[in-house]
This record gives sequence, C-alpha cells and structure tokens, in this order.
Amino acid sequence: MTGLPLPIGSRDALAEIIRDWSELLIMSDYDGTLVSIRERPELAVPGSELVAAVDRLRELENIAFAVISGRSLEDLEKMIPVSGIYLIGCHGAQFQTPNGEQFEKVDPGRLQPVIDRLAELASGCTGGKKGFLIEHKGISLALHYRQAEPGAVPGVLESFIKKAAPLMAGAGLETIAGKKVLEIRPRNINKGEAVKYLMDLYPEHYPVYFGDDTTDEDGFAAVSERGTGVLVSRRPVCGIAASLRLPGPEDVIRFLENIAAGS
Repeated sequence: MTGLPLPIGSRDALAEIIRDWSELLIMSDYDGTLVSIRERPELAVPGSELVAAVDRLRELENIAFAVISGRSLEDLEKMIPVSGIYLIGCHGAQFQTPNGEQFEKVDPGRLQPVIDRLAELASGCTGGKKGFLIEHKGISLALHYRQAEPGAVPGVLESFIKKAAPLMAGAGLETIAGKKVLEIRPRNINKGEAVKYLMDLYPEHYPVYFGDDTTDEDGFAAVSERGTGVLVSRRPVCGIAASLRLPGPEDVIRFLENIAAGS
C-alpha cells in the first residue's frame, strides 16, 4: 500500500485474481467481516447464509477455510457451529484443527491469574459507568466501550492503561485498539502469525485474508507475501496492507457462496 485510501473493489476483481488457482486457503476475521458488529459480542450471531456457505466449503477438498478472531476459541465454536474448518481464537493463541484437535500457543495457567487481575482493574476504572463491557477470554481481555458515553471513554482508558502497564509488562502482554474496544493480548501473538502458520501448512494453496480492523493489519501484511488481503469496510482507509476492499460482510458471504458453488 502507498498510504492512499484503499479504493472499493469487487467480488469480480477478487475472482479474477484467484481464477487460475485450483486450491484456495480462505482466512477471515469474524466480527465486522463475516457478521456485522453489534452492540454486544453475544448478539453478533451468524446468519443461515453464512453457516450454509461455510458448511459447503468444508466439504471441498481444494478449499481450506479458517476463522481467525480475537474471540476465544470457546466462543467461536458456538458462533460457527461447523466442523471440518480451522478456528483460531484470541488473535492466534488458540487453535482448533479441522479434525477437532485443539492446542494453544501460550500457557493459560500462567496468564489466567494476570487476566483475572486486569479484569478487576478494568472494573475499577469503569467505576460502574454505563456502556462499558469487560470481556474475559482466559488468556486475553477486551474492554468494549461501544455503548459508553463518549466523554467518559478517554479517562477510563487512560486510567486503565496506566494501572495495567506494570502487570502487562511482567506477563508479556500488549494492548491493541480495535473498533470501540481495547484489547489486551500476549505479545508476539497476532493474526499475522496465524496466517503464516496456515500458509506454511498449505504452500500450494492461494491465500486470501478478509478483515475489517486494525487488529487484522498483521494478517494483511502476512498474506501479502503471496496472496491477497481484503479489507471489509464501507469507508476508504489509509495505511492498510490490503490490496482490495469490499463494502460489508454480505459481500464476503456472497464471495464464499460463489466459491462453494464453483463460480
């Protein structure tokens, strides 16, 4: 990318890029990419069209499909009730393979007490203010403020980051800002590393990564080595290492349906 706003692309443009590839590695974020972002994470349930498309894709021998999300693996299993695909949670810390095998890139026993303490700090910093939501994921944490009073957000975030910094430094954690959310995750764990892991598993497959957020930037950068990154956004955005842009989740679903149908 040159730093210019990424122009709108199309499913046809993406199809043209991959038309000569018989094998595809399709990787996607969840919230804001496969489903629209909702007021609370539990409300962002997939529609029947998405579930049906993923179910068809997992039956195709030439397609490998993965969902890579900041959500916990447990949460992803509930949201995407389809076996035979990769589910990767907590930004790349938790993995579930198509055959159901699960493994983690970090030690949950070491991080759990730290995340517990950070959740307590977050609760204290929000001070009962309405609209803040603390999402404890076991090995990572998210402080959502989509429904909070805008004027209250800067003070809460500043206070929390200041108080959390010593704990995070000692535990090897870092913060990353998303859409109306502040995420805390293990350092050196990101979606880009997950993308690289999958590309190494499928060297003959053409990789495509869909994402909508700054938390997907590592994924875009990784897939650009030999594939295509697709930003899912209705607005032009600068500084994103993607090469195409689609307007919304419905466009991603149509693309998946077309691939599943062989068109």
